[in-house]
Amino acid sequence: MRLSSKGLLLVSLLGALFATRESTAQSASRADVHQLLAEPSRLRSWVEQRSPDAAQARADARALGEESRAARLLPNPALDLSVSNFPVGPTNPRGLGLDRTLIYGAGLSETFEIGKRGPRQEAADLRSAAGRFRTRAAVARLVRDARAALGRVVYAEERQRVLGEMLSDAKRSTVIAEGRVAHQALAEVDLDRLRLDVASLEAEVVRARGEAQSARADCAGALSADCDAKRASWSDVVLAAPSALPAATANERAELRALEAEAAAFRKDAVLAGRRAIPDVTARLGYTRDTFTVSGDNENTLSLSASIPLPFFDHGQHDRTAALARAEARDENRKSLAVASRAELASLAARRRAVEATLSSLEKDTLPRAEAVLRAQEEGLARGQLDMTDLILARRQTISLRLQALDLGHDAFQLKNQMRFLLGLDETPTR
Repeated sequence: MRLSSKGLLLVSLLGALFATRESTAQSASRADVHQLLAEPSRLRSWVEQRSPDAAQARADARALGEESRAARLLPNPALDLSVSNFPVGPTNPRGLGLDRTLIYGAGLSETFEIGKRGPRQEAADLRSAAGRFRTRAAVARLVRDARAALGRVVYAEERQRVLGEMLSDAKRSTVIAEGRVAHQALAEVDLDRLRLDVASLEAEVVRARGEAQSARADCAGALSADCDAKRASWSDVVLAAPSALPAATANERAELRALEAEAAAFRKDAVLAGRRAIPDVTARLGYTRDTFTVSGDNENTLSLSASIPLPFFDHGQHDRTAALARAEARDENRKSLAVASRAELASLAARRRAVEATLSSLEKDTLPRAEAVLRAQEEGLARGQLDMTDLILARRQTISLRLQALDLGHDAFQLKNQMRFLLGLDETPTR
């Protein structure tokens, strides 16, 4: 059966539509390294939406929020039912059946807490706030790790590119040397030295290719998606680590505020435990249906009673001390973490200044000189005015300096990434 021209057009349009949708879905499931490095807010949104760890943190925070709401509920009333006055042996008077002796009872009890609902609610609210802070801290930590993984992908790709360029230059020099050997203008041993240098570079390129694949795999794990570095360049890493970081204080980090809220919650627990010395009152309203009226009892009666526990032995003294100890532990943990964060920030800042100074000197002076020397040596090879040892040495020095510049740039990126985390710059309030 042949399709008409309109049918063929419809089929082609549908095929193009499905192909476009499939391409769009695939691109949406891939992490654009260039875009995520350039836009911190987009990277944070990506992590919040796709990371299982972030989802777990939000679920924990929601659970604490529900516990806070549950703390506002009143205690459930208790309903009791009873049947009594079963005769054992002869009845008095004799001959009475169960329908004339049984007593039915029903009661409704409610406990009224005194001085305890307030501290319990406040403690639950503080734990809910701590859960939200924990979520913010978890997301910030995931953003830091994701940015580090993205930067490593670009660094590995750039390292592979640099080594590839140097390998191409070395192969061109080998071709020139082969021509000179053919004209007996160069010794065979010098050509062999160039070939050995090329073989060494090829091994380094293979190793760099493996490191790039490893970096992409780590990036996929950190972002829960394949990392697409097609649009990424070394400038993305440089821009993702600005020279000046916004002024902020490490004491406002969500992790520290979570510890502060938890300490306050334990102090409310201590207040709650101390108020167990105040007994709660349980009131009961009862109804009795008495069929044993021959004894002179009333057929229907109501009763009202109250029970009060006597806190002679356990009045919360040990729970109060334990809660205060836990609050003290959280306070000390917060102080320790704050001191460690400030010390780490100072250390990172000093290392960053040293790395940036070394990198600046390398890029502005040392590396341009090395590249100029290498170009001169390669031109000398083409003219037949070169010692092969000088060429190989110049190339190796240039490779070493270019890779060193990459290493220093990547170090600066990682240092500033950690400083962003310690300053809380990647944190955002969580709903």
